[in-house]
Amino acid sequence: MMPRKDTLVNKFEKAGLATVIVIWILRAAFGPMFNFSLLLITTLLAIYYLWFGFFIFNKMQPLDLLYQRNHQNISRFHISAGLLSGLILSYSLIAILFGFLFFPGMQTALITALSILLLFTAGIIAYDLVKKKHRKICKRYYYRAAVIGFFLAILLFTPIETRLSVLFRQYPDFQEAYLEYRENPDDEEAEERLREERSRFR
Repeated sequence: MMPRKDTLVNKFEKAGLATVIVIWILRAAFGPMFNFSLLLITTLLAIYYLWFGFFIFNKMQPLDLLYQRNHQNISRFHISAGLLSGLILSYSLIAILFGFLFFPGMQTALITALSILLLFTAGIIAYDLVKKKHRKICKRYYYRAAVIGFFLAILLFTPIETRLSVLFRQYPDFQEAYLEYRENPDDEEAEERLREERSRFR
């Protein structure tokens, strides 16, 4: 049987996710003064999901793989679902980072992340309904996908002008520069102006 209690890996992940959500809320409330914290904490959690997704969703620790008896409890679903869940949630976090900071390719990253998240979730639900063998692992994924998908959807479906006015409400020059560049992406002057306005946050 897989261990039911949270391992140290799970505790770190839950603490990290809670911290990231708090930082997202603070960034929305107080503006670019939280940009560095947003970038650092979100990136670290994305890396954590990427490398420890298998252990998070199977409630295992790396050392557990050294014991032969644990190998018998690991199915192909444990491996594939754990690895893919970590990879998809990691990419989704990076997309959210793009959405907050208005990095180039922001909309593409948000659309791609939400689409992949929904497709994978649909696949997990279908597997769960048919097999009914790995409900606990599926539920662990559902909770995290719901939280991260919620923020992805907010960023994606909120009009860009509205998002700019909320996230950069104290910086009207950046808002104007971003919208000008968005309308004229080939204009070198618009690109340079956007670059200058963005540098004020660093």
